[in-house]
Amino acid sequence: MQRKFRSVLLLGIVCIIAFLTSCSDHKTPMKGYISEDEVYSIVTKFDETTSYTKYAYEGTLNYFGYADEIVPNSVSKRNQEFQDSLDIYRDSCSSYYLRLPLHITLTNWTTTESNGLSLSTKYQLESKLYRPAGYDSIYYYNREGGGFILRTFGVNKALIIKKPSDITCRGKWDIEVEYDANGYLVRESFATVNKSEKNKSECCYGEATYTYSK
Repeated sequence: MQRKFRSVLLLGIVCIIAFLTSCSDHKTPMKGYISEDEVYSIVTKFDETTSYTKYAYEGTLNYFGYADEIVPNSVSKRNQEFQDSLDIYRDSCSSYYLRLPLHITLTNWTTTESNGLSLSTKYQLESKLYRPAGYDSIYYYNREGGGFILRTFGVNKALIIKKPSDITCRGKWDIEVEYDANGYLVRESFATVNKSEKNKSECCYGEATYTYSK
């Protein structure tokens, strides 16, 4: 089974979902989204220092009904070392499934590397959820208690699910990402628009939650 797991996952999985040809695009956003200036104002209030040394996460994943021994259906990790990245996005400070930044600061939100490539945390976050040069959009919303929620609606994308191993899954996605008042990721959620717990073999969806400690 280990050999099967490696052959299926470690080389990467590319899937094409038939419902991409559906006439329904599922792109209508929820009401109440905010402007880029409002998002920037929220980010200016995020914690610019490292407040935590440990973090924990729990997640679940359905990948077209694959058995747990082939694609693990859940993850639960406690007391993981938190390697914050205050200046710029780094994989070492990213989420389990989608590689989203665990901590946003004003500095890393706007800072790009000296070679001129657009590698700010803002760009890294958004580019993992939609194609910036495509026809889709992403939307930010105020979060109760501070921070923001980022949502996509029917985004047509080859979504990379980094763990439990590299899976590249093409489809139309509804995604929701939540950051708290200090800029820490507390939740990532993603699902193909045909999500159904009654027919797991025809859809992909996953979610992880994050907590932090000193």
